[in-house]
Formats: sequence, structure tokens, C-alpha cells
Amino acid sequence: MLRAESFSIKNITMAILALIFFAANSVLCRMALSDTDIDPASFTSIRLVSGAAMLFLLSSLVASKRNTPEDNCQLLHSAIEHWLAAAMLFLYAATFSFAYLYLDTGMGALILFAFVQLTMFAYGHYREGGASGMEYIGALTAICGLGYLVSPGVNSPNVWGCILMAISGVAWGAYSVLGKEMKVPQLKANCINFRLSLFFVIPFFLLNIPMNTLSQEGVWLAIASGAIASAIGYAIWYGVIQHFKATQAGVMQLSVPVMAAFAGHLLMSESISMRMMISASVILLGIAVTFVGRDRKQSPVT
Repeated sequence: MLRAESFSIKNITMAILALIFFAANSVLCRMALSDTDIDPASFTSIRLVSGAAMLFLLSSLVASKRNTPEDNCQLLHSAIEHWLAAAMLFLYAATFSFAYLYLDTGMGALILFAFVQLTMFAYGHYREGGASGMEYIGALTAICGLGYLVSPGVNSPNVWGCILMAISGVAWGAYSVLGKEMKVPQLKANCINFRLSLFFVIPFFLLNIPMNTLSQEGVWLAIASGAIASAIGYAIWYGVIQHFKATQAGVMQLSVPVMAAFAGHLLMSESISMRMMISASVILLGIAVTFVGRDRKQSPVT
């Protein structure tokens, strides 16, 4: 049973703030690539560097008193997991940026979110040895919504954008799964993963130098995405997520693509098509059903 303070105004407010930051990542990236001269590789590189710097600062402020020899041993034994997580973080951020060359804010966030949740559903299915009937129904419903979203038609999204964002969603889902398996605190784990991701960022940025284009506004948007929307957003989310059940956390995340779509409409005059509204409703309904089914499966029968 959840503690009474789980539903405190503070916890709910902080959770909503983290979700706004998640949606802001899509808005900031799309705004930078459509309204400034920065290229996707430079945006990705600056985002991860600034995120690593902010997480290092936050981790140094809150974790110094709890650093023990046991923590260091855990970090040593989970080195492979951290490197794999860093690779998934880099893959997520890079494909995320390039996908937004082709997709509107809300469309990209919807595809990303759907593949994150489907990836985590597949992981849960593998770890738990099966799924309930309701979970299967929800997953199939979400897949049908995705199928309708990307099916050929006048308002269908760009194919390459969809593929890139799907890869990004799978990578973020894998990153989240790896984070759940680590035995160190989430803030410290994210800090390490972001710093290790720089070993992928540096050659990526250098190889892209002939095509690099920078602008002052684009750089600031990338810094905001990395240091605020990503680093602080992750820190807040993993700090309050422990106060909510997995079902509640999942349902709250349903708001992210909705917020991103409306922000894109208000800030960049992006249209919200009927196709997107229908597919979004079907996808989010399917994901919500899987969370309900998972909650019922995990609840003891009385």
C-alpha cells in the first residue's frame, strides 16, 4: 500500500513539473532545428555535454555524504551496464534530434512515447514470463494506433522521421530498463551514464564537423534541453517516482505527447491533424490498458 504522503501536493507538483520538462525536450529540439541554423549533431552534442555537467553538479551536491565502499564496488560490478546505458542514451539523443528534422513536435513525441512504452512492455513480458490478456489487448491496441498513424495517406508523417523516432524510443526504453536494474541511486547512475555518453559524442561531433552549423539561439536551446529539460527533469522524476505505483507513473506519462503537441501548436503554429488525434487516442488508450492490466496482474488476489 502506498504511503499517505504519496498523494501530497508537493509530490504531484514535482511529478507534473518533470513531465513538463520531458515535453519541453521535444519542443526545444524542434524549435532549434526549425527556427535556428544549428544542425542535429551539434544539438545532440551540446545537449549531452550540458546534461552531463548539470548532473555532475547535482550529484556532487547530494551524494557526497552517502558515498561508501559498497557503492564503489557496485559501480565496478555494473561497469558494463553503465557503458551499455551510455550507448543507449547517445543513440536515443542522436536519433531524436535527426527525427525532428522531419516530424512536428507532437507527432515526434507520440511516436517516441509509444515505442518507449512498448519496449518496456516487452521487457516486462520477458522478465515476468508472460503477460495478462488485458496487457496483450492494450499492446495490440497501441500497435494498431501506430499502424494507422504511419499508414500511407495525405497527412501521414515522414517515413524516415518515423523510423528514426522509433529507434529513439526503443533506445530510451532500453535506457530506462537498464536504469531499473542498476543498484546505485538513480541520480548517480544518470550522472555516470551521461558522462560516459561523451565518449560517443566526441567522435560523433568530430566526424560531423564538415556539416556543423551553429547559431547562438540554437546553442542556448540545446543547453536548455540538456541542462534543464533532461538533467533536472530526470532528477526530479526519479526523485518522486518512488511515491507512485508503476501504473500511476505510466498513466501520468500519457500527458507528455499531449503537452508537446499543444506546445508545438502554440509556439510554432504546428497543425494538429485529425489523423494524429485519432491515432493518439488509440495509442494512449492501448498503453493505459496495459498499465491497468499490469497493475491487476501484480495485485494479490483476495
